[in-house]
Order: sequence, then structure tokens, then C-alpha cells
Amino acid sequence: MNIDELNSFLQSLPGELLDDASQIVSETAQEYFKDTFRLKAFDGNPWTPARHPKSTGSLLVNSSALLNSIRPAVVTPERVVISAGNDKVTYAAAHNEGYRGPVDVRAHKRTVKKTGTVYDVRAHTRMADIVQRRFMGDSEELNGMIRDRIEGHLDSIL
Repeated sequence: MNIDELNSFLQSLPGELLDDASQIVSETAQEYFKDTFRLKAFDGNPWTPARHPKSTGSLLVNSSALLNSIRPAVVTPERVVISAGNDKVTYAAAHNEGYRGPVDVRAHKRTVKKTGTVYDVRAHTRMADIVQRRFMGDSEELNGMIRDRIEGHLDSIL
């Protein structure tokens, strides 16, 4: 089911059910987007494997800040918006959409493990190539889940 079919289905609902439907859409979308981190896939398409796989933990999950930043931003009968990222998670869009371009590296200290010598690293610019690992966006799978949940809610009312 594509987004246009889902929109026409939602428009056909009676007005009293639109508040419930918007809550169902919000909860289902938030749950689906967070679940992509566990499945390491979006809409049935697996993420590109890491160049250097982690020995423990999950891809894109280190502190869970990105995962926990997924939340409903707007929930009205006319519109539901789920957003990710905040002032501490500025990299959400880069991971979701991919990024290739310059990145500013601030000045910092680097310690050589073997000798313990501390060096100053000057600020510089480097090229970053972040592979797209989609975790949010339009999804046929999600649209089907939303329709099923709303139909289940309608059946429980009637």
C-alpha cells in the first residue's frame, strides 16, 4: 500500500475516529522506526554492512541517543509528523540520507599508546563518506501496518 492509498483510506474514516486514527498512526510509526534499529533494515531492505564490524552491540547504536530521539513532533487529525534528532543528535539526517562531503575537525589532543606522548592536533577539514542507513521515511510495510491497526480498532468499536 503506498502513501496515497493510505491517505484516501484515512479520509474515508468518520470524523469522530480521526483523533484515534492519528494516535494509532503516531504510535505505529514511532514503534516501526525504532524497530528498524533492531532489524537493521528499513522496508525490507537490509542496511549496508559496516566496513569494520563492531565486535559487540548494534550498528548505529552506541549511546541510543539517535534511537531515543525518534518521537512524534505533531499529532493532529489532519497531520502526523515523526521526527528524529535534536541539538545533541545532529547526525540523524546524515545517517538516514547518507552524506559525502567536508567535515570540520576541531583541535584536540592525541595520545600515543605505546609511549604515552601527547600531541596537539590542529583544526582541519576532512572528507566524510557516511553510507545511507535509512531508519525513517515512507514505507509500504508501515502503511500496511497502520491500515491493519486502524481496521482492528474499527472492528473493536463496532
